[in-house]
Amino acid sequence: MNHQHEPENQNQDSVWDFFVEKLRFWTRDQGEIEKITDQGITEGKLPFPWLTLAALSFALIAQLTFEPSPGRTPVPGILLYAGAGGCLIAAILRKEWHFPRLKPDQAVPMNTTFRLDFFLIGLLMAMLAFVLFGSGTFGLLNTSLWILSILFIFLSFWEKGEPERSPFTEFLGRFKPEGWHICISRWTIIVLAVIAVILFFNFHRLESVPPEMVSDQAEKLLDINDILNGSRAVYFPRNTGREPIHFYLTAIYMAIFNLEVSFLNLKVVAVFANLLTLFFIYLLGKEIGNKWVGLSGALFAGMAYWPLLFTRLALRIPYYPLFVAPVMYFLIRGLRRQNVMDILLTGLFLGLGLYGYTPFRIVPIFVVLATIIYLAHRPVQNKRLQVVFSLALITLVSLVVFVPLLRFWLANPDLFAYRAFSRLTGMEAGFQKAPIIIFLENFWKASVMFFWDNGNIWAHSIPGRPALELVSGALYFLGITGLLVRYIRKRQWIDMFLLVSVPILLLPSILSLAYPGENPSLNRTAGAIVPVFVVIGLSFETLIRTFRERLAGAYAKIAPVALLGILVLWSSLNNYDLVFNQYYEIYRASSWNTSEIGEVARLFIDSIGSPDTTYLVGYPHWVDSRLVAINAGQAGRDFAIFPDQIPATQDDLRPKMFFVNMFDVENIDLLEETYPQGVIWRHDSEVENKDFLIFFVPPNQGTGADDS
Repeated sequence: MNHQHEPENQNQDSVWDFFVEKLRFWTRDQGEIEKITDQGITEGKLPFPWLTLAALSFALIAQLTFEPSPGRTPVPGILLYAGAGGCLIAAILRKEWHFPRLKPDQAVPMNTTFRLDFFLIGLLMAMLAFVLFGSGTFGLLNTSLWILSILFIFLSFWEKGEPERSPFTEFLGRFKPEGWHICISRWTIIVLAVIAVILFFNFHRLESVPPEMVSDQAEKLLDINDILNGSRAVYFPRNTGREPIHFYLTAIYMAIFNLEVSFLNLKVVAVFANLLTLFFIYLLGKEIGNKWVGLSGALFAGMAYWPLLFTRLALRIPYYPLFVAPVMYFLIRGLRRQNVMDILLTGLFLGLGLYGYTPFRIVPIFVVLATIIYLAHRPVQNKRLQVVFSLALITLVSLVVFVPLLRFWLANPDLFAYRAFSRLTGMEAGFQKAPIIIFLENFWKASVMFFWDNGNIWAHSIPGRPALELVSGALYFLGITGLLVRYIRKRQWIDMFLLVSVPILLLPSILSLAYPGENPSLNRTAGAIVPVFVVIGLSFETLIRTFRERLAGAYAKIAPVALLGILVLWSSLNNYDLVFNQYYEIYRASSWNTSEIGEVARLFIDSIGSPDTTYLVGYPHWVDSRLVAINAGQAGRDFAIFPDQIPATQDDLRPKMFFVNMFDVENIDLLEETYPQGVIWRHDSEVENKDFLIFFVPPNQGTGADDS
C-alpha cells in the first residue's frame, strides 16, 4: 500500500461564513475573546458558557415534559426545545459551542492494482456458485465456490506494498520476547469503566429480562433446531420467510458448547451481536469526530433502552444495526481516504447485511444516496470518476456476497419479497388513506419517535414513551441542531451524510403504508441507532469539552467531570428503570407463562412421564404449545392436542399429563369423562391471571387396561 499524505485542512470559510461575518450582529459580547482556533483552543479569557448551559437545561426540561404522564401535551416541550435550539445557535455563532473538526479528505486519487486473472476467476466461481445454489441449500461445493469467489475478487484489487500498521498490530507488538510493557493511562481506565458499564447492561438479568418467549422465538428456535439436525437452508420459509445468519450463528454457538436449544442461548448470541455493533459505533464516532466521540456514542448506546430491548428479545433485529455500522464506517473512510480496501469492506458488509434482517434491504439505496451526497459536495473532476468506480466496486462485491440469496430470490420471488411488500402495498390490507398522506404521517411519527412516542408494540418497547430516555433525547436534539447549523455554514458532506442517514434508515418503518399502526416500531427502525448515537456522542463530547475549555483553575477539572458524571449516571438510572423495571413488568403481564408450564412438563417427563404423553389442550388465544415443548427441553416437538384427539390417547397406557386453560370447561369435562380416575389441580402462577390446570392420568388408565 502506498502511503499518501493527506492535504492541509480544506474546511475554508464558505460564502455563508463571509456573509454572516459581515453582519456580525451576534459578536457584540465577544470583546473578551481574543482568539479561538479551529480546534477550540483559546488564548485569553473566555466567558462562562452560559448559552451552552441554557441550551442543555432547556433541552432536558423539554424532554422531561415529553415523558409519559397523565394529560401529557407536546406544547410546553416544543416551546422549551425552541428555546434550547435558539440558545445553541447563539452559542455556535459566538463560537462557544463547536463540534470537533472533521478529518480532511484525501486529495490524491485512489491508488490500486488490478489482477484481471484473479478477477475473472472470481466471477467464474461466483457464476458457478449461483447455478449450484439452485438447490436452496448451503452445500460443500457451492459454498466453497462462493467463498473462493469473494476471496478472488478481493485479491484482484488488493493493494501491493507495506500495509498500514493497524491498532491491533501495534497492540501485539507490545508483547515482545524481552518483556511486556503495560501502560495504564487515564484513557485505559475510562475505556475499562465504559466496557464494564456496557457489559453490565447487556448481561444483567439476561435470563429473566424478558422472562418469556413469544411465538416469534419459537420460529427461530425451531429453525435453529433444524440446522442442528442437518438443515442447511439458504432462506427459512417459516412465518413468511427469514434471512439465515442469526440461525446459523446461534446454531454454531450451541453446537460448539453442546448447549440446549433455549431462549437464554438465543439471547447470548444476540448480545454479542449488539456488542460488536457498539464497537463499530465507536469506530464510526472516532472517524467522524475523535475517540471521545466514539466512546461516548458507544457508552450511551450500550446502556440505552431501545437497543437493549430488541437485543434481549433475541430475534433478528440486532443484525440490522450490526451491519449498518460497518457499512457506514468503511464507506466514510473509503470516500474520505480513497482507499480501495475500505471500499471492498463496505461491499462485503453490505452483502452480509442482507442475510441479517429484512429492513436492511434499504441500505443499498442509502449507499447510493451517500455516494451522490459526496459527489455533490466534491466537484473536483479527477475524483468523480474515482467515486463512481468505488460505488461500482461496492455493488460488485455486495452482489457476489449476495449470490446464495440472490439465487433463492429469483427462484422464489413471492416468498422472498412477501414480508416487505405486505407492508408497502395493499396486497393484504387496503390503504386507509391516499398512500402519500399515509407516508407523510408515518414520516412525521417516525421522525419524532425519539422524543415523543416509539409505538405500541409491547414485545420490544414500552408503549407510548419516547425511544430515547431523557438525557439521550436532549443530547440528540442538541446534536442534530448543531449538525444542521454546521452544514448550513460549512457545507460538509459528512454532516449531510449523518443528517440524511437517520430518515433513510427509518424508512422500513415509515413504508408500512398498509399497516400504519405498526409505525413507528423500534425493530424496523433499529438501523438508525447507529447515526443517532454517533450524534449523541458528538453532542456529549462537545458539551464536556466546552466546559473544560472555558473554565479556569480547579473548576476546569472539577466542573466537566461533575457534569459528565451527572449526565451519565442520570442516563444509566433512567435506562435501568426502563429495561429492568417498566419493560420487565409490562412484558411479564402481556406474555403467556410458557416457561412455568414447560417447567412442570419437564419435571413430569424427567420422572415418570414421556414427551409422547405430555399434552397441551388447545384453547383460543392461549399459550404457544411449541414454546411449552422448548421450555421442557423438547425443541422440535409440539405438545398441542385438540378435543377430537383426546379419546385416542386411551390406547397409550403410560402416565399422561394434560395442561388445560382455566376457562376451558368443555375440555375439562371431556378429560374427566375419558379418564374418570384422573386427577386435576390448579397451578398457581407467579403472574396474576396466568394460572392453569393440570390433569394427570395415572398409568394403565385407558381402553387397554381391562386386557391386562
